[in-house]
Amino acid sequence: METLGAFLVEVGRCLANTVLSRFATLKKFQKNIQTMKEELQKLICRENDITEDIDLAKIEGKHPPGQVKEWLKKVDKIKHEVEEIEEKARLLLEADPLDASIGQGCFLDSNMCQKYQLSKTAAKKCDEVKQLIKESCDLPPMEDRKLSDIRVEHIPAPSLVGQKAPEKLNQLMELLADKGITRIAVYGMGGSGKTTLVKTLNNRLESSASEFFDMVIWVPVSNDLDMKKVQSRVAERLNLALNAEESTERRAGKLHRVLKSGKRFLLILDDVWEKIDLDIVGIPQGDDQANCKIICREMMTDKEIKMELLNEEEAWNLFAQNAGNVVDSEDINPLAREIARECGGLPLAIETMGKSMRDKTMIQLWQNALWQLKHSEPHYGSFDKVYLRLKLSYNSLPSKIFKWCFLSCSLYPENFLIKTRELIYCWIAEGLIGERQTLQESFNDGIAKLEYLKDSCMLEQGEGIGTVKMHSVLREVAIWISSNEKETGFFSSSLQGMQKLRTSFRRVSFMNKSITSLPTRLLGASNLTVLFLQCNPLNKIPDGFFREVRVLKFLNLSSTQITSLPSSLLHLRELHTLLLRDCRSLENLPPLGGLYKLQVLDLCGTRIRELPKDMGKLIHLRDLNLSHTHHLEIIMEGSISGLSSLEVLDMSFSAYKWDVKRNVEGAAFDELLSLRQLSVLHIRLDTVDCVALDYAGPWFGRLKEYTIRIGTRSCDTNLPTQHDEKRVILRGVDLLKRGLEELLCSASALDLVSCGGMSSLSDIVARKSSCGLPNLKSLTISNCGCITSLLIDEQNLRSTLTNLEHLTLNRLDNLATMVNGIVRRGCLGNLKTIKVVGCGRLKNLISFALLRLVQNIEEIKVSDCRRMKQLIAENYYETLPKLKTIELRDMETLRTVCSREMEGSALERIEVSNCPRLGKLPFTARDALTIKQIRGDLNWWNSLRWRKDADKISLQQRFQATED
Repeated sequence: METLGAFLVEVGRCLANTVLSRFATLKKFQKNIQTMKEELQKLICRENDITEDIDLAKIEGKHPPGQVKEWLKKVDKIKHEVEEIEEKARLLLEADPLDASIGQGCFLDSNMCQKYQLSKTAAKKCDEVKQLIKESCDLPPMEDRKLSDIRVEHIPAPSLVGQKAPEKLNQLMELLADKGITRIAVYGMGGSGKTTLVKTLNNRLESSASEFFDMVIWVPVSNDLDMKKVQSRVAERLNLALNAEESTERRAGKLHRVLKSGKRFLLILDDVWEKIDLDIVGIPQGDDQANCKIICREMMTDKEIKMELLNEEEAWNLFAQNAGNVVDSEDINPLAREIARECGGLPLAIETMGKSMRDKTMIQLWQNALWQLKHSEPHYGSFDKVYLRLKLSYNSLPSKIFKWCFLSCSLYPENFLIKTRELIYCWIAEGLIGERQTLQESFNDGIAKLEYLKDSCMLEQGEGIGTVKMHSVLREVAIWISSNEKETGFFSSSLQGMQKLRTSFRRVSFMNKSITSLPTRLLGASNLTVLFLQCNPLNKIPDGFFREVRVLKFLNLSSTQITSLPSSLLHLRELHTLLLRDCRSLENLPPLGGLYKLQVLDLCGTRIRELPKDMGKLIHLRDLNLSHTHHLEIIMEGSISGLSSLEVLDMSFSAYKWDVKRNVEGAAFDELLSLRQLSVLHIRLDTVDCVALDYAGPWFGRLKEYTIRIGTRSCDTNLPTQHDEKRVILRGVDLLKRGLEELLCSASALDLVSCGGMSSLSDIVARKSSCGLPNLKSLTISNCGCITSLLIDEQNLRSTLTNLEHLTLNRLDNLATMVNGIVRRGCLGNLKTIKVVGCGRLKNLISFALLRLVQNIEEIKVSDCRRMKQLIAENYYETLPKLKTIELRDMETLRTVCSREMEGSALERIEVSNCPRLGKLPFTARDALTIKQIRGDLNWWNSLRWRKDADKISLQQRFQATED
């Protein structure tokens, strides 16, 4: 019984504890619900904090690790579960309002069991919420975004063509390895292989990218630039999600943060047709760009690589490869080679034409294809691909003005060297360049446009100075564009084309078409503004020829055989530019005063004997070229002074003689002095009397560019004049004669030929009135036998020749020393080059006294100085630290360059020819690091003496033997 009693007591106690526990749980029903809700709010706050951290991390290019993502999933799940518990509790409280008002459960409540279970669940869920809050404190930090596993995406690409393309590829690889270079441009004419090159580069990096980059990003841009598409392509490679609805700026911010994160990126922007604002895309620049390199075209770059066109052999090989074995046929081969040449070395054109003719055996098809190429007609659609591709370059030009500037070049024949000055004057006449304050400013605008077209590979630099040229295929495209876009109004044809002129034509070229005669009138072209007739064997222009083209602005009749101009020329009231250059049979000019809008008149090389009496009426004339008018004798009084707008006057090698006082009926020199707008003058004077006028010196000083020749006419030579150069050429002049001082003082280049009156240059430069020739940059002295020393110790403290850069001494038979005495420092301080020829009494060139002055010398050239034994005097305290080039020729007595080693020298090149006694060079093995080339006779090189054998061994690789 006791055992049974104990058992019953224990059962009772357990029942009581259970009942009491359940009662407590039931009693805390609302409290548990409330606590659960409070803890959930704490969890939600932590969730918000972590979500904000994730958003910030994404902006920085980072992402949440898996634990964080899993924790967020648990939070989301428990929030739904708590919401369900809260909803059930609300329904129970609504069913028992009294309980809700009392705030505690009741045993006799019919919902007691439900409340108990719900209270128990809330308490358990509360613990789970607290656990999640605790876990949030131990979550790992945000991780860097994992880039795509594919470091480089392979892009199908054709093989490189030409010998230079692999060199360009290697050059690109070297630039990518250079840490100091972040932006590289690959540019060239459309179809020249730019895309092929960068695709090949991309694919080569598949095997070596890890050496340079963590990722290579290839972005094809195309001609319809869409910034968001560019951004999306970059983001895709970065594994970065961008919202399409976000602004471009916000997307750019996200890309920028990833690209400057420290990873190494190469961004290749291909097929770019207009300038890309990298900031808008989100590509780092400046200091932020340290680990991000870019290959693009339309932006500022550190290095540029130009794709060259193929040479004739390379072009033929590529054409034959695409055309097939049919090109080996004896009949077809000459035609095929001519077609390949017509493609002008452009790979796209060569491949396109080759494929279109592949395995075609009918010779008529080859003849037809060649004819169409030569006449700028697409070959049954096969060449459309080339034309349309190159037209994209045309379309990408920034304005219609640039497009017309480009199309105007097609008026010139194929492969013609176009003179830039003539072309710019055509643009000015057409209104493509605004008539600015001065002619030079308008010309500068034209140069800027030409440089833009060259930078865009729409034009090329010509072989001659001041010339450009247009690639043959681009010219065909320009003609094709002109024929399809009627509003351009360009037309180029032969004489038969004159019968096809239409009112829509505004710019017409019949240049170099072997035209010997013209129709009586130029009909059907009433809107014509530009007419090219130059380089034709014309000997006469019908009187009424120009009667129907009254709005003509630019007329070029240069290099024709005309003897006179037609009367209808006077109807051209709108004429801006008239070019008659090298019309060597033209002797007479009609009255030109009626052409009151004329601004440019070129009569260079004509046989005219006098200027029209009414020339002075051309008050808008700004450029008058009378150079090489060897028969011009008469210029009537007032003809020059009336040209009040004249800015450029070229009378180089003209026969007209300017006198101080007025001739019987001719223009005197003071008419020139009255031209207030004149800024460029090229003229020849017989004596110094004109420049000796009191008011002439200051007037010359105001000119921006001039060439003044004074002296005998029989030995004139045509020296090229640099832009803005003020050159004075004196021949047979007494240099101490009064009147030259102010002219010499303003000169930047001075040529003294067979002049007298001085024993040294110091006789001129030390004079107070010459001011030490502060503007002189180039000095040439020839055949002045009176000179015994170049400079002697100065009698005053003023430094002289402080800006002289280039010095040439030629055939000064009595020149014994360069500097006699001590000359003030600063003299010759900017001298860069010295050239000495035939100065037989000089024993050395750079003496002790001269060495201390010419510390900036870069180039020394000496020849035929038969007594010279040493080039540079020995001085243990002075060197020539910037000397790069030495050339020595025909110096039979020369024994040394310098008696000791030229320590600290920057010498890169030395050339020795016919100096048999020069037995030693002042170089050691250390100089092999700077010297790039030693040229001379092989026997001379082998006979040289060296201090150490190692010196010759080190320098041997720099030696290049010259031909006998």
